[in-house]
Amino acid sequence: MGSVSESRHQDRRSERRFRWIFRSYNFEIFGLIVIILGIFLILERLSIRSTLSGWLRRASAVVLRGTGQLDEHISAFLAHTTVSDAIGYLLIVGALAAIFMRVRWRAMHDPALAVLRCPKCNGGIHRAHRRRLDRLVSLFVPVRRYRCTNDQCRWRGLRVGTGHGESRASVRESL
Repeated sequence: MGSVSESRHQDRRSERRFRWIFRSYNFEIFGLIVIILGIFLILERLSIRSTLSGWLRRASAVVLRGTGQLDEHISAFLAHTTVSDAIGYLLIVGALAAIFMRVRWRAMHDPALAVLRCPKCNGGIHRAHRRRLDRLVSLFVPVRRYRCTNDQCRWRGLRVGTGHGESRASVRESL
């Protein structure tokens, strides 16, 4: 009897874990589904493709009339790219951009990355000179490099934040 109840308890726990993962990452899961749909539209071979491609070619010819070589290059590209391919590309790029923005939002709002305390020893930290890679990362997520003031710890790493409006006193008061 004990093993049956333990088995049910583990099933419920794994079901709760699955629900938590789905609730926490539903945006990312939806983005992956959109990417898969985009790949399908690129790879599928249905007759709808030729009909939609003709409509797009005629619409692009009307819109791009008089632009000279640009019209020729775009028409050549469109001649080789079907509508479902274009929609697939747009879905993939859009989903990747949305997932990137979501990951950026998560990084910017993760309290563990914003606290101005050493993650190893919980001691104080000081700003340090950034590296080239840090500056590159800052183009997407504003980060600053810090080092621990404790000589035994010697932690060095990045913290998320713009540096504007953040003070160590406000961080210490929140702890």
